[in-house]
Amino acid sequence: MKLDSSLVTAEEILKYAEEEFEKAVKSKDMLLYRNASDKAFLSMIVAVNSYINRKLGVTPTSHSERRSLLRKMDREDLRALYSDVMRTLHDEAFYEGIYNPEEARYAIRQVRKILEEFKKS
Repeated sequence: MKLDSSLVTAEEILKYAEEEFEKAVKSKDMLLYRNASDKAFLSMIVAVNSYINRKLGVTPTSHSERRSLLRKMDREDLRALYSDVMRTLHDEAFYEGIYNPEEARYAIRQVRKILEEFKKS
């Protein structure tokens, strides 16, 4: 099975995010922490867009559209996970500057799991 190029991109982004995240936590560099967190969330956006596009033939252009399409696809599990990861990595870590490495690390692991699921489907 040939991997979707978007999933390859999502994987590369996540790899950079994970490396930056670990450096940020070690050095307590808040700017790097925020950027790494948002990069991990970007990886999820790219992966979810790829998944929706493969299933429905459309590419969502907003968080709201992504969540709505996931609900239409009967993927409430993925919709809830997307919303949770967005809240942790994008809203809290990136925008609000909340430093909570345990929560962020958990969210990043969820992005990794989703990528693995999409690579198999």
